Amino acid sequence: MAFNFKTFYTVLVLTLTGTWSYKSNAGGHALPGISYTGRVTAGYETTFTCISANCVPQCTYTWVLKGRTLNGNTLTWTPDGLDRIVELQCTAVNSESGSSKSTVTILEVTNPVSVRPSPTLSLPILNQSFSLECTGSSPGLPVLWYQDGQTVAPDVRLGLLKHNTSLHFNSLLLSDGGFYQCEATMANLAQSKVISLGYLLSFDHWNVTISGPDTVFPGRKYTFTCETTCNIGVDCSIRWPLRGSILTSTYFSVSRNILKWIPSVTGTVQNITCVVENTAFGRSAEFTKTVKVTGSVVSGSDRVRLSGVVALILCVGLLFLLHS
Repeated sequence: MAFNFKTFYTVLVLTLTGTWSYKSNAGGHALPGISYTGRVTAGYETTFTCISANCVPQCTYTWVLKGRTLNGNTLTWTPDGLDRIVELQCTAVNSESGSSKSTVTILEVTNPVSVRPSPTLSLPILNQSFSLECTGSSPGLPVLWYQDGQTVAPDVRLGLLKHNTSLHFNSLLLSDGGFYQCEATMANLAQSKVISLGYLLSFDHWNVTISGPDTVFPGRKYTFTCETTCNIGVDCSIRWPLRGSILTSTYFSVSRNILKWIPSVTGTVQNITCVVENTAFGRSAEFTKTVKVTGSVVSGSDRVRLSGVVALILCVGLLFLLHS
């Protein structure tokens, strides 16, 4: 079934007369207003409208988008997926006074198409088979593949399956390393083309481990460090997802690759996971450490005192789950 998503945006509210004045916003500040709702999505048409208020005589408008200048008070744009952040500028000119004002908005482009390994957690290994999937593409519509910007052609070792949505390597070679993207045709009225988010096929895998004790005692502070071969903050970012559980504790904090924890309930077992990832290049790795809480049993009165703290930690855990 084909869907045609079209969203209309109001991006500029100005008051233009012989001299410049602005319509105040809800906060009472006399500033040019930029407003829009919804998402700008690769492959789907979006119409932007530049509006001025009380412009006497009629104003003229120009847009600047990705280095191109266009005229008119409306602009229709279909992102191709190559840009994740785009600056959009509208300039209104008073034809009587010649004065002008511009407003700029930063657009975040959502890309529904991406390249991912299949199965999801599989890693490329030399001389073994490997598959990449073009996810988000419309079934039955054309898909093209690119390696480092060059078109990928099938051969005896490299196959295109599932209407070209799957790229399958029978046996990986060093020359197969590179940045892979797919170009998908979207099932909308314009049959738009979208270049996907990519995947970096590399045989230099990130190694991840968590340093820290395997056994801990209630009431003592412990430090766990996520150690990885990627350059944190440059090549990768760090997450500590609590997958379906929370750390029962009187103290818990995370700062980049450092997790600090004071356990509170003896006899429990906690799985601590560190994920390193680069979402732009489709790379990730993770490690899970199992830690046992041992020592004296916490008394009933201590449990009562800790219940409020555990409830607070539960709220923190839910926040982490949202990013897992």
